[in-house]
Amino acid sequence: MRTAVCFTLLLILTSMSALSGVHAEPPTNGENTLINADETWSGSHAMNGDVIVKNGSTLTIEGDVTVATNSHITVEEGASLSLTGSLIGEELDSGLVILNDTQLHLNFGDLAENGQLRVDFDQTIPSSAIFNMTIGEETSDAAGQDHIFIDVPLDGTDLVANFNIYYAFEIQIISIQALHTGSAQSPILLASELNQTNASLVWNSASFELEVFGTLLLNDATIYGADLTCHHVCSVESSTLIGSAPINVNDAASIVVNSSSILGSRTDEDIIVHDLAEIIYTDNQGTGGYTDGWIRLLSQRQIQTNSANITVHQTGIGYGNSTRDDITNSNGVIDIGGSEWKRIVEWVDQNGVYHAEEGELTLTLSSGWGNFATTVPAPHSPTAVINVPLPYIEVVSIDAEDTTAEVNKKIGAMVTVRNTGTAAATVNIWCYVGQNLTETTALTTSLVPGEEKELPVSWWANTDGGQILNCRTLIPNILTSIADDITNVEGGNSQEVGWYIGEETEDQPFIIYGVLVILIVCGSVIVARNAAKRISDSDVAEVFEDDA
Repeated sequence: MRTAVCFTLLLILTSMSALSGVHAEPPTNGENTLINADETWSGSHAMNGDVIVKNGSTLTIEGDVTVATNSHITVEEGASLSLTGSLIGEELDSGLVILNDTQLHLNFGDLAENGQLRVDFDQTIPSSAIFNMTIGEETSDAAGQDHIFIDVPLDGTDLVANFNIYYAFEIQIISIQALHTGSAQSPILLASELNQTNASLVWNSASFELEVFGTLLLNDATIYGADLTCHHVCSVESSTLIGSAPINVNDAASIVVNSSSILGSRTDEDIIVHDLAEIIYTDNQGTGGYTDGWIRLLSQRQIQTNSANITVHQTGIGYGNSTRDDITNSNGVIDIGGSEWKRIVEWVDQNGVYHAEEGELTLTLSSGWGNFATTVPAPHSPTAVINVPLPYIEVVSIDAEDTTAEVNKKIGAMVTVRNTGTAAATVNIWCYVGQNLTETTALTTSLVPGEEKELPVSWWANTDGGQILNCRTLIPNILTSIADDITNVEGGNSQEVGWYIGEETEDQPFIIYGVLVILIVCGSVIVARNAAKRISDSDVAEVFEDDA
């Protein structure tokens, strides 16, 4: 019995001992390794496979780890990776971009009195290009070739290489090798090892992936050839990252980089801070050349406004300081970040100088009520809300001078209107009975914000009965989509007015006709009398003529 118990305990202890030693070093056969407890890697190791540091665990790497191509290290949320050693990608695909004013400073030591340098390029340089490399008195023409040889002393003399280049596209030096007779020693310098001025080290591809959803702590560490993404917290202190840029710092993440070197980027920046991620960047050396230290890149620059058809005049936008005019869509939305350059709003350039976009937006809504506009700094955020100041014209009340009125005779009323909006407007007010436009005097007025006016109006009706006068603002077509935001669309109403047909109005035609008849009769009598008189006078004249 005792023997069985002891044997069982021995098995348990053996199993626990084996578990405690699991994953004490990186995987080597391409398998996946989960780290579920705190673990430390010391010494030199080769890693081939995927490592996942689980929530609540910390992986500490104190030694030097050579990482096979396409391997992955993932730090989960709540986990940490602490690196004081090095992670070295197995395949280091770097190149040095050569410009017309680039200089290389070379010294391979005392190998021989004379020899040659073999310079390898990333491509065959077109024959039409001008690409000359000069060291001392020797010049070699690289046009039409993917490598050149140039004669040089190899006795420990400092060599300075100058370039004369006329070619529009990027040419990279991959390596330079010293060749000489009498020795098998032929030292080679890779692009990342070349001492240069006015060139840019680029990394054409990453060797392995390092993705951090938890915490990454680099202190006096070295990383070569990583594709590094920070989703949460990353700290780079007194460390060197070569061929591991750009470091992508995702939205809501943060990174601190202090007294470190980030050399060799696959893009035009060493660090890309996305959207509203945070960065502290002090006392660092970057790739240089045309590669910025860091940029803030917005995923979009979408602006929500309070109306369609707003003209948005943009000046000083993004890295390229661009100018453009656009119009908001039917939902009042516009995206001013049409290209990556327009979405870069902050950056530290290759010389370590900080810059921030000073863009400006002028939003204008033109209408029959006037032009409503605002000018604001361009927001440095993926989304923003910018509202154009608008009027709010309200027909408050209509006070008719009486409750009864006679058809076809006018009645006076006082229309009270006010502007409770934030912009002045000049408006026309139309009046209706029911849904039909009715006959009134014209109403046009201008109102500044906070102003109230009483407008006199005359109203005629051509039918009798009880009627209510409704007056409301005439809305220009361009503002119809936001009608509820600029006026009380139902307008204001008067009290009911009873319109009646006056009694005298029925007799008026007969009176007029009677007067006309009398006038005609009187006229006829006068004409007849005049005619009779003329006839009588004519007869008397004839009698006198006969007597004579």
